[in-house]
Amino acid sequence: MSDDMSARSLGLPPIPPAPSPRRRRWLVPVIALVVLVAGAGAGAFVVLRDDDTSYPKEWDSRIKPYVDIVEEQRGLTFKHPVNVRFLDDKAFEKTVRTDEKELDKDDRREIQETTSLFRAFGLISGDVDLFKAFNDARGSGTLAYYSFDDKSITVRGKTLALASRATLVHELTHALQDQRFDISSRSKKLGKKSSDGEPSTEGDAFKAIVEGDAERVADLYRATLSKEDRAALEKAEKGDSDKATEGLKGVPKVVVTLISSPYALGQAVTEAVASGGNDEIDELFEDPPPDDSVLLDPLKALGDLGDGTDVKIPKAEDGEKKFDSGQVGALVTYLMVAERIPLREALAVADSWNGDAYLGFKRKGVLCARVDYQMRSAAGATRLAAAFDDWITAAPGSSATISHDGARARFESCDPGKKAKLTNDASEKALQLVATRGYAGASVVKAGASPHVARCFADRLIKEFSIADLSNPKFGADDPEVVRQVQGYAAECRAAG
Repeated sequence: MSDDMSARSLGLPPIPPAPSPRRRRWLVPVIALVVLVAGAGAGAFVVLRDDDTSYPKEWDSRIKPYVDIVEEQRGLTFKHPVNVRFLDDKAFEKTVRTDEKELDKDDRREIQETTSLFRAFGLISGDVDLFKAFNDARGSGTLAYYSFDDKSITVRGKTLALASRATLVHELTHALQDQRFDISSRSKKLGKKSSDGEPSTEGDAFKAIVEGDAERVADLYRATLSKEDRAALEKAEKGDSDKATEGLKGVPKVVVTLISSPYALGQAVTEAVASGGNDEIDELFEDPPPDDSVLLDPLKALGDLGDGTDVKIPKAEDGEKKFDSGQVGALVTYLMVAERIPLREALAVADSWNGDAYLGFKRKGVLCARVDYQMRSAAGATRLAAAFDDWITAAPGSSATISHDGARARFESCDPGKKAKLTNDASEKALQLVATRGYAGASVVKAGASPHVARCFADRLIKEFSIADLSNPKFGADDPEVVRQVQGYAAECRAAG
């Protein structure tokens, strides 16, 4: 379809809701919690050994039909089969959880430091056990996983349950990606950059591309099913989702958001790029985004992504001792401010992100963070500073500060302690907002619109309508007024383009 969006009866492309994290497999999120899965194989992107791996000569007969589906939908062929093992619930749980007894003194110190950073950034409140939270989330939501370590797939249950079939397609896609694009070694290199404290979210962007592509292929599989089979699959997945929800009680919402964001936002990126076919997805794997800002604006992947912006890590001052450094990134910056200011305003602030670097330091026994931001313009830095001013005001007694000069801004915040009330638990809704915008833009591009028109249109949709409305496939179908509104927005975006 051309940019003439009014050619549609409604003018509004179908916008799939953000994937429910409760029916997916889990991965370690952004932020430095790699220690939590250092001993686990469940989707970890860190290769723990480089020994020779033996592969079966033939695929497991229970798996082979899904192998064919993945090859057809992805447009690539496997180089060889991989091992697949089926484990009962108890044995499976052991493979996706990390035993706390395995943590040494340094591990526990790092977890404590990360917890303090989470509080300093306003992402959690109180005395949160992040190790348990991430462990519970991974254990509750996992149906199957592909290990980038030993190149094998593990499935929960002695048989292939109906609810696990789309998940199996997802994991088989990972195996195919690994064989064709060397995900294991590339992720290891990116993980080293992060563990070395370099200011980079390139690894987070790459992880999202990997997960988003696998989600896209799983959805293509769902679309091939008959109406009856699709209904049966959805019913089975809902049952699994309800069960997983029980296991997520007590897990902070931001933990679930960080874990699910590579799936929801990564799929929006790959859906946008897939408008040009699987070859374009292949090129995205060969030349991935330099930072995670593409997760907030998937249409950036359709242009020149560049090399990212280099921001130097802030220096420690007198009386300060460094314990960490890296990049906060566009996504976490968005989630931070979204906890205390209106979501759409928070997203507009994060859209102007153009790079950052942070220093984690200890001062007088308190753990703190100093973040230097590079925004796209001086106006963007002013807007960021205003947002953080409101963010600070929303937490009485906060010691955080914000200043800006030109397109640069400096934010500093310390751990306020376990008793401070810091969040509004807005991360889930924040993810829904940006995912909805991403899917809207991707859908419009797939319909034939230019990226500029699609971006304008998607921004207008989330400004004018609620997320609940936009996620409803029947929204506006019988409402001529909504149709006229949407078509008017399309016409305005075409004119502006």
